Amino acid sequence: MSFDADQMTHGLKPEFLTKPLQLDSIHIPIGDSKKIHQGKLAAEGLLLGSRFIAYLIDGKIEDDWDHRIKCFAREDWKRLSKIPWYGKVQSKHSRSLNEAIADQPCYFEAAATKLKSSSIELVGVQSRVIDEIEFNRHIDLTGNKSILLSESTLTLVKDVIMAISTKSELIEVYCDKHGGRNRYQSILTHIFDQEWFSIEIESQGCSRYTANWNGHLIQIQFKVEGDSIFPSAAASIIAKWTREDLMERLNAFWQENILDGVKPTAGYYVDAMRFAEQIQASARRLRLDRDSWWRKK
Repeated sequence: MSFDADQMTHGLKPEFLTKPLQLDSIHIPIGDSKKIHQGKLAAEGLLLGSRFIAYLIDGKIEDDWDHRIKCFAREDWKRLSKIPWYGKVQSKHSRSLNEAIADQPCYFEAAATKLKSSSIELVGVQSRVIDEIEFNRHIDLTGNKSILLSESTLTLVKDVIMAISTKSELIEVYCDKHGGRNRYQSILTHIFDQEWFSIEIESQGCSRYTANWNGHLIQIQFKVEGDSIFPSAAASIIAKWTREDLMERLNAFWQENILDGVKPTAGYYVDAMRFAEQIQASARRLRLDRDSWWRKK
């Protein structure tokens, strides 16, 4: 029997809220990361949510985010650690929290108790970090970044199912929509060893499929604003924080290697064009191929 994930998410309030962090907040920011990453404590909100998820794994507050990336994305870290701006520079945010929320353990415990009383347990976290070089390699192979998104996401889903699930139990997977895509049957069949996925619904709001793959009963849905549901919301927070942490490292690297300095970038297209123009002379001086620091699409 499946459970109502929307009802579960609603029942976790007020300990967990999709709200930016404030100086007087006593909630854990878990939800759509775009709505949480706002205001003066935008970075701290992401970090607090991410640290709570890490806290659920081993019961301690994690200061070293390098260690967490190694645990959550072990194979990717082997590659990232060799890239100068990711592996050699540590983010300031990964070392410290704003003093205003330094007493976080007291409400970490309250939030953990709420999950336990709701019979919710975190059994594992896995993620992918796709850097510029890896991204460009996939684009050369497929020519399409939407394929990269779907294949990377669903391969990760498959790996998690294999690692933590028991055969014959129902596994429910919650995903945000992949862009404007409504049909996922063919990509699911491709990733899950040609297993047939039955279509329950395909619409602009939600696409849902079921299959019995390798002894695992799977229901997977792709929903508009899917990161408002608690399980995918937690994943959204981890992914967004990891991105912001790595962007800070990238900015720090280039600020150190350009004599006149360079204004930091958030990495989104228009400002990224400005940033690329400002660093390209230094990139040539450092003998860095453009494909090592600039996405093709």
